[in-house]
Amino acid sequence: MRRLVWNEMTPKDRYLVRMIRPLSFAEMGFIAQLYLPIMGVESFALYQLLAHEVQPVSGGAAENTHRSLMLITSMSLDRLLSARERLEALGLLEVRRRENGQRDFFYEYMVKPPLSPNEFFADYVLSLMLLNKIENIRYQQLRQQYADPLANQLTKEYTAVENMTKDFHEVFQSLKPSELEVEKGSEREQFLMQMESDYPAAEMKSWYEPEVQHPLSVSSLRLYLPDNADADKVLVGDSMEFLYRLCHFYQLDSWGLGQELRDWTLYKPDRSLDKEVLRKRLVQRYTDDKLYRTEPVTLPAGESFGPGNLPPAGSEAFVRACRLLSPLALLEQVVGGRVSKVFLERAETLVFTDGMQAEVVNALLLHTLASMQMELPKSYMETIRDSWKAKRIATVDEAVKQILERAEQREQVAEKEKQPRKTSAPARRNNRAVLEDKLPASVEWQMAQEKQAAEGKKGQSIQDFPELQEMLQNLRSKQKGE
Repeated sequence: MRRLVWNEMTPKDRYLVRMIRPLSFAEMGFIAQLYLPIMGVESFALYQLLAHEVQPVSGGAAENTHRSLMLITSMSLDRLLSARERLEALGLLEVRRRENGQRDFFYEYMVKPPLSPNEFFADYVLSLMLLNKIENIRYQQLRQQYADPLANQLTKEYTAVENMTKDFHEVFQSLKPSELEVEKGSEREQFLMQMESDYPAAEMKSWYEPEVQHPLSVSSLRLYLPDNADADKVLVGDSMEFLYRLCHFYQLDSWGLGQELRDWTLYKPDRSLDKEVLRKRLVQRYTDDKLYRTEPVTLPAGESFGPGNLPPAGSEAFVRACRLLSPLALLEQVVGGRVSKVFLERAETLVFTDGMQAEVVNALLLHTLASMQMELPKSYMETIRDSWKAKRIATVDEAVKQILERAEQREQVAEKEKQPRKTSAPARRNNRAVLEDKLPASVEWQMAQEKQAAEGKKGQSIQDFPELQEMLQNLRSKQKGE
């Protein structure tokens, strides 16, 4: 289907260029050597043109029309739009579109700095894309050019490090509070307010950290679907929610998930996604270590845990780990690496078959590992799962409350078992306890009579019970009659 560019942007539409922060000469070199092979000459020229339209000293914005861009770059409107979108995809340009009451559009282009070489090569997707474009020899030359062998050697040989940097107040001790005070309504306050109003500084940031985002993008996923898949059935509703949960569980981005969705065997005859087949595929891909995953979320310093060192239930580290980590990432941190297929399937079933929230699954996994000596018994987990689902546990706070209440009940039962019983000790035979059943009333009566006779006391006989005596005579008469 041909793209109707004029429905998205026209030559008369105006644009304004801003810059997050000034670009250094070295960063322009990063663009030329690392980004140019990936985005192409047209995107490179457009980036250079936009960056130099901003006033270098003040960072003030420049205004123009897209027709001027077409004339300067000798590109048609569709090529100009494609070049701009490649810059957006690589994190080098942010685009906002404004509209007034007359439905006139005004585009705002925010030029962003590139990644540093270290950050660029650490990005798995960008690094491989560059390698595929320039091949091994040139790639090796770039890695050598941006390497720092001296710093690496220093880090290895001098391991003890002490930060000697002085802070602001250690150096400027003579600074008095009166020098920083501005009285309300004074001439100085009015002057500062006027400067802020008449000459607002350009919106540049010294602390901006460039990055390339790889979020789950519906428009990107459409490009990976095979011919036997219908995007209107795969990327909508419950199916899209399922894909989001998969990405969170396995730490996938649009590119990583797109590689899996390429497989034509994942789709039903009606061109919709077969979720069960995709689940089994991802389990096997993880087991075979062929899954393209992003970097997992890291916990704050001091809250990390590992093999044999789990956070106690109810602690801040326990709750934060349940909320931040995916169930798979949590298990990987527990075992210190890749998890077994059994562990993976236990966690995967809780999320996708049982429909439990990820943070509740994490609480269940940590509790089971701590209670069952770092194992995940299926029957034990299913018992707790059914209990929590019956109680509609939906958050980690509710799960922690159940865990603590269960632990308190076990402690109470253990205390009762430790207390001595008031009942008499059971009979023992060969140093083993003998269970004694309660005797029938007739037997107890006979034993009582024998005991009285042994003690020299007169006991009762059948003569003392006329009714029993008459019954005995009748029984004897019947026997004689027979």
